Amino acid sequence: MIRPKEQQNVLQLRCEPLERVRIGFIGLGVRAKRAIERMMHIEGAVVTAICDLVELNIEEAQSIITSSGKEPAATYCDSEGWMRVCESPDIDLVYICTDWLSHAKIAVHAMNCGKHVALEVPAAMTIDECWSLVDTAEKHRRHCIMLENCCYDEFELTLLNMAQLGVLGEIIHAEGSYLHDLRERIASNDQGGRRWTNWQTDFLKGHNGNPYPTHGLGPIALAMGIHRGDRMNSIVSVSSKRVSCGDDCNALSGNMNTSIITTEKGHTIVVQHCVSLPHPYSRSFLLSGTKGFAQKYPQPHIAIDPDGERAITGEELNNILGEYCHPFVKTYKDFGERLCGRRWIDYAMDSRLIYCLRNGLPLDMDVYDAAEWSCLVELTERSSQQGGAPIEFPDFTRGDWNRINGVSFAE
Repeated sequence: MIRPKEQQNVLQLRCEPLERVRIGFIGLGVRAKRAIERMMHIEGAVVTAICDLVELNIEEAQSIITSSGKEPAATYCDSEGWMRVCESPDIDLVYICTDWLSHAKIAVHAMNCGKHVALEVPAAMTIDECWSLVDTAEKHRRHCIMLENCCYDEFELTLLNMAQLGVLGEIIHAEGSYLHDLRERIASNDQGGRRWTNWQTDFLKGHNGNPYPTHGLGPIALAMGIHRGDRMNSIVSVSSKRVSCGDDCNALSGNMNTSIITTEKGHTIVVQHCVSLPHPYSRSFLLSGTKGFAQKYPQPHIAIDPDGERAITGEELNNILGEYCHPFVKTYKDFGERLCGRRWIDYAMDSRLIYCLRNGLPLDMDVYDAAEWSCLVELTERSSQQGGAPIEFPDFTRGDWNRINGVSFAE
């Protein structure tokens, strides 16, 4: 697709520094309330507006703000409230935690209103929505970051560091997944008045493929330099048969979806999704290079030449991981764990977002990441419906995918 003449790519986009980042939250479920709590502890972050369709969610979010000694946020609780949040002159960043189907629509309106955008995963559910995010970000020169917290997990960051330093050699193959036994959640209609609809179950009933690809794919894409020297070219995807996992989910699509991606450099990526079969939680996260190997689940282990057949675990592994520990882990983990336990990666994610906005720096992830990783929702479904036929990836950078050599985080 040809880029319109009035647009330029937003690779490594820098915008005007913001002394304070005034944030409007749209959608106040569990994820948003946790994020608001984190923002109370991040220098320069100010929550100025909150919006939801459930009054109780607004009350609880407001309580988090005021109990932290902050000024109350403006509140919006009607079907058009999200638009007024985006249009408010008192907001710099719109933080979107609504249902999947509304992410892109809200993000596009926010950027059209001159706001930066952070949105939950996936960023979009169709190819057209992915393009709308890219085009709007390019047109208005606004940041659009998908809140992929798994990119900030300790093992993933450390292996990214090792990959960038060449310890693993050339990354030839990678695997990522979202394997999570959510049968009870999917089958339940008891929302306790907190969720506007049971949108997750409704979507799973009506679609096939991989509706939630970014947790597994995101850290891999960074390690493999996707649109930073390489690009995803094509995908084949297949889904298993349908199997009931409860009275309310008899119409679910195939339980297990498996996809294989090939890249411009001839590398391969396997991505899987399953939430309706028994399985210990796993994101797989496997990197296989010419000099080394690493895998996170079920137990972290690595192998490095010249002893590439030996799995390194235990204390020896901890020593190696400590040697290559990513700076973000050193900066954010201690306080993040005290604040939110194992969810410290969310604190790191939000802290980096606010830091970059306040200093006029490129964000850690850009709108092309959001589009590339999210477009699997449609691509996997199309391929699965065609019996695993290969489908080409759109090039959301419009030919600029090799202008940057590897991922870099601004300081």
